[in-house]
Amino acid sequence: MTTVQSLTRKQIDGGIRNALAAIYLAAYGDPSLPESQLDADNFASSTIRRHARRAGFRMVVATTDGQVSGYAYGFTGKRGQFWSDWLSGTAPAHIVETWVGDHFELVDIVVDPAHRGQGIAGLLHDHLVEGLPQERALLATTPDDGAAARLYGGRGWQILVPEIDGAKALYGLDLAVRAA
Repeated sequence: MTTVQSLTRKQIDGGIRNALAAIYLAAYGDPSLPESQLDADNFASSTIRRHARRAGFRMVVATTDGQVSGYAYGFTGKRGQFWSDWLSGTAPAHIVETWVGDHFELVDIVVDPAHRGQGIAGLLHDHLVEGLPQERALLATTPDDGAAARLYGGRGWQILVPEIDGAKALYGLDLAVRAA
């Protein structure tokens, strides 16, 4: 059985950070490489703490059979932040004018590989974006026929810019239409 709960910045304690690091390592790293463990530890101890201080921070965590099995998070993207400013210099002007700034920036949805294929990513996504106050949401991922593209496409995300960062595309979700 899987449950999803929202966490505030103050609820992200050492135990949660350790669980996030373990999922990050399993999903993105090679557990046999020390640099992969360092990346996972840096994510959990530094990146999450920095992002949690941003306006509109929201994190959801999935628990399956008593163990953290996935997480998703984002925050309000604003001009002056790295990614928003990078998009402003990379994406076409009409996209920047319409989508960038005061958007919800979906940073990550990650499911432990041992729990993939059980619908957890969809649960995380739906809990994360439910009731967002922003009118728009943005993310970047590969626009292939993989699980991420199927997840986002199936939930109303559209490709705004097909090639934004190497193999990644910029996706947008019109939250105002979704809420109507």
